[in-house]
Amino acid sequence: MGPVSPQSPIRVPSDFEREFPGASRSAAEVAANLIRVAADLETEGERRIREIAGLSTSAQQTLAILEGAGEPLAGHVIAERLLVRSASMTSLLDTLEGRGLIERHPHPTDRRKILIHLTDQGREIVDQTLPALHATFTAAARDLSEPDREQLITSLTTLRTRLHELAGQPPPPSKGRRKHGTPALRWRSAPGRARRQT
Repeated sequence: MGPVSPQSPIRVPSDFEREFPGASRSAAEVAANLIRVAADLETEGERRIREIAGLSTSAQQTLAILEGAGEPLAGHVIAERLLVRSASMTSLLDTLEGRGLIERHPHPTDRRKILIHLTDQGREIVDQTLPALHATFTAAARDLSEPDREQLITSLTTLRTRLHELAGQPPPPSKGRRKHGTPALRWRSAPGRARRQT
């Protein structure tokens, strides 16, 4: 398996539509390239956050959520915004509290509840990491013109709208099995033949 060059688009084999009747070769390539770009962007953002603050992306996002809210929040509210399980949220808050970036205090009117407060040190971390992240996004989009960026936003919004429409629908009926002995999905970087099998 050879490396996938970042300068070349990810392509599927020319026999893709024969292997998957009813599937679209170009749609598969759109999905593969979109997934790769999102993963690369997340990886670079994580790298910068760790270098600056020694935090995971989820930890930094927790601090940013608190800073953006402008008020203490309950742990379950943060978990909902992060799309994580409550158990994971508890561990994450323990880590942040241990570093002095947040504090837990009883709710002023409901003693059964605990509110998460951002400390001054936590706010400093947000002030350091958010500009670094936005600088990363700006640098990544440097070679896209403003019209290209607007077109990309429009295309991504179209995809998101369609995905929301598909949510909850049963999967479409299979139009046939792929040939025996072939990988489920083969990506290659054009113009070479480096493949990635999943």
